[in-house]
Amino acid sequence: MKFSTKKEDKKSLAVLHDLLAATGVAGYEDEVREKLANHIRPYVDEITTDTFGNLIAHKKGNGVKVMFAAHLDEVGLMITYIDADGFLFFQPVGGVDATLLPGQRVCIHHGSELVVGVIGKKAIHLLSADERGKTNVKPEDLWIDIGATSREEAEQRVEVGDYITYSTVPQMLTEDVVLSKSLDDRAGVFALYEIARLLADKKLSCDLYLVASVQEEIGCRGVRTAAFALQPEIGIAIDVTHATDYPTVSPKKSGNIELGKGVVIAKGPNIDRGLCEQLKQAAKNAELNYLLEAIPHPTGTDANLMQVTAEGIRTALLSIPCRYMHTANEVVSVKDIQATALLAAQFVKEL
Repeated sequence: MKFSTKKEDKKSLAVLHDLLAATGVAGYEDEVREKLANHIRPYVDEITTDTFGNLIAHKKGNGVKVMFAAHLDEVGLMITYIDADGFLFFQPVGGVDATLLPGQRVCIHHGSELVVGVIGKKAIHLLSADERGKTNVKPEDLWIDIGATSREEAEQRVEVGDYITYSTVPQMLTEDVVLSKSLDDRAGVFALYEIARLLADKKLSCDLYLVASVQEEIGCRGVRTAAFALQPEIGIAIDVTHATDYPTVSPKKSGNIELGKGVVIAKGPNIDRGLCEQLKQAAKNAELNYLLEAIPHPTGTDANLMQVTAEGIRTALLSIPCRYMHTANEVVSVKDIQATALLAAQFVKEL
């Protein structure tokens, strides 16, 4: 269950890195959508982009309509104000922990231009005793320094409303473990690509739609329109979930979710019980390891709105364990992504 040195596996790993390096903050997913379209096109019958920006890859078949959805967008920042000295102030796009931002290098996307900056904060040496005791850092306590000396100079390079992404490069920590921004949810988007590749030469007994949705990080907005348009009988979201295998996390509170132990199958009110059982059985039939995650409330994924679209859709959720979610350096096991794709492909073949 890990990528080998075979030519096709090396190609797949290169696709993952290409998707991770792409830009795709919510509302600004054009680059990563185009990259996915180019990679997945050889394995599907048609590709469309809807009005909202979702990419829909269709592999034709006879039978029920099945939709897998993973979101293209990543968390990021947006310029909201430029002060008289040329410092940029910002607010998060999606859920960002401001305490982790100071010192981060970032890229500001101004049209086709990239402007590099660093997130600043008053140095610890200059803090008062009261300030040193303050642990709750807010975005308004921070700024971005691009080296400008005035508002006029800064506005020659950037403007209010420009998107900001982390300036990081994907790295392999081991042969299997990848470190990068945007693994939430490019890991799931890569799984869509792998599903298409695994099923490319198969005749399907279902009509398969692989949806790369937009704006999940600000309310699962894209999947709502895609699900309404397609109205599939079965909808399965693919996303990351919080790994609980590192210090300070309590499995008793958050479940036992470990990197490298396989795909995670969700259970709870957001999940159709019959589909959950089908996925478990498909995993057993394919001899795939899997973990179970109890989610006793609507999930924070595309499965949430998918389930209650139109007259309702039978919904399930497959997840990939992820450490340090919504940071500049998320960590995921590549074999867990592959296990997710293999389970999805097995499920489709058994319909």
